Amino acid sequence: MRKKMCSLILASACSAALVVPAWCMGPVHAEELTGSRNWLVEFDGEEMQSNFSSDEMAEEIYGILPGDTMDLQVAIKNSGEEAMDWYLSNEILQSLEEGSEAEGGAYTYRLVYTDDAGEETILYDSNTVGGEGASQSGEGLHQATDALLDFLYLDQLAPGADGEVNLSVTLDGETQGNGYQNTLAALQMNFAAETAAPETITQKGEDQIVERTERGENTVTTVYETQHQTPKTGDTAPLLILSALMLFSGIVLLVFAVLYFKKHRRSGEGGLQS
Repeated sequence: MRKKMCSLILASACSAALVVPAWCMGPVHAEELTGSRNWLVEFDGEEMQSNFSSDEMAEEIYGILPGDTMDLQVAIKNSGEEAMDWYLSNEILQSLEEGSEAEGGAYTYRLVYTDDAGEETILYDSNTVGGEGASQSGEGLHQATDALLDFLYLDQLAPGADGEVNLSVTLDGETQGNGYQNTLAALQMNFAAETAAPETITQKGEDQIVERTERGENTVTTVYETQHQTPKTGDTAPLLILSALMLFSGIVLLVFAVLYFKKHRRSGEGGLQS
């Protein structure tokens, strides 16, 4: 994404990679699993910080089995002194179906953002992606990210504000085959933040001052323009009529003045001749 931003690629110490391990043979007991830690991605005004690693997240989902639901929450917080626009990229690194002979695995995949006021925005919700149920595309988790190729806008966080990204993945126990035992899937969540663009400020008066923000590939430039405006006094039609009447009156007065002087001139010449 061509933006000047501070980004967090959650791949190392600040990583949020999901690793689904090999599943054991035996009876399947569906469970709802929730992350036991309050994971946080925080922007401190200079850089991104995270309080978890990929290993910690892998431990949370290590026991996931077909039929289980894994629910993970990652909080985001702006600890800087400026309002920040936050973005999220969700990329599949490896599908559960890659490198295996298994086909038809079904997944329910839901990604939701909750803002500081508690209002939810569904970023992606897919019922039975791949598999033999509602969809038979056979693309597994790859299909779930078709709409998430680029960074998605999450929210503008004021200083001190926070939000939460919730990821829920359910594995359909009825359609999982033995071929899934030795397969892996990694789900990578990348966060990014940039300084929020200021609103356009307009000051009305004799001249109008307009502030415009222009974004380049690596720069953000604020341009101030002064737009000179000619004062308007109302409809121009009455002014044109008044001007025409004044011009006509002036011409009439000029004609009368010429006739007056000619008359007096003739009267003066007649008096001299007598």
